[in-house]
Amino acid sequence: MKKEKKLVLIWGGGHCKSVLDAAIRMKCFKEIVIVDNNIPIGTDIMGRKVVGNDDVLPKLYLKGFLNAFITVGSIKSTDRRCDIYRNARKYGFVFPNIIDPSSSVSRYADLGDGVFIGKNAVVNSGVLIGDMSIINTGAIIEHECCIGKFTHISVSAVVCGNCEIGDCTFVGANVTIIQGVKIGMKSVIGAGNVILRNVPENSTVLRGGGVKEKA
Repeated sequence: MKKEKKLVLIWGGGHCKSVLDAAIRMKCFKEIVIVDNNIPIGTDIMGRKVVGNDDVLPKLYLKGFLNAFITVGSIKSTDRRCDIYRNARKYGFVFPNIIDPSSSVSRYADLGDGVFIGKNAVVNSGVLIGDMSIINTGAIIEHECCIGKFTHISVSAVVCGNCEIGDCTFVGANVTIIQGVKIGMKSVIGAGNVILRNVPENSTVLRGGGVKEKA
């Protein structure tokens, strides 16, 4: 595959390293740089350099870095990712999908823009995944599920068939969501839970299954 595209990763923390590793393994980006508001310029992250804070995004775009990817993770709240997306989009960036080669994504799945699929994740046929969502390491999204925008399915979570997960929702590590369940938008599902029934929007499912709904 000919490498022509240049990519800027926005923020340089732990999630950045996961995304960067996948992007390198994809072998389709000519050059990759990182911007971060807190990490010093010149810092090396896995052989790629931090080149400045988000103030340099317009200059990078003019230098041919037309592709951007949000590499700040989302734990409990997606507000930060949403803000970064709006800021980058106004400069004209497009948001490619970063799909680790070890993952299994059905040719019959439909992915939005800026989606991350981590190592050994499985996305089955008929799945819809919204823009800017994260399907993290080892997560399984079974047939005909609908995953909303800016939603994070965390490590080793299992979403059984025909489920709907709303926008801006966080599903914690090792969660199992039983077939046909609907999770409302802006909800948080605590790690390790087994979800047997629908969860209203703006809810938090605590460890052990208790549900708190925002007023």
